[in-house]
Amino acid sequence: MVTHTREVIEYNNETYYAGTESDGKIWIVKIPGETYATDEGFEHCEDLRRKQVPIRELDAWYRDEMTAKWRGQPFVVHPNRDGTMGADYVGPSQVWAEDNGLEGDPYNGFHKIIPEDELEDVQVDRTDYLARWKEKNPG
Repeated sequence: MVTHTREVIEYNNETYYAGTESDGKIWIVKIPGETYATDEGFEHCEDLRRKQVPIRELDAWYRDEMTAKWRGQPFVVHPNRDGTMGADYVGPSQVWAEDNGLEGDPYNGFHKIIPEDELEDVQVDRTDYLARWKEKNPG
């Protein structure tokens, strides 16, 4: 299952959120609640701990998106901090969404908290930003 639903970086065998990139460097941001081996070189900006590192030194840089079906209908799903799974309905039927207890509306979308064991056909699509960056910056 996917742990994070935003861009993450693996650097020195630890996982961070990805910040902005410029001039061959990228900001890595410590994930709140995670334990890290060191705080050396990290700036403290309010609740954030961040550090700029060379992109060439990254182990990985990617974003995972998880899709699944619930009751035969398609959803984009994401883990919540409390262990539940949030699910955003991407199917075409407002009637089906309302009949199955989804919250929301046709303008802002329908969503629901769904137990993980009720999800079917779970798939993860990974976007590999490091591979893309290396293609544009060979050598």
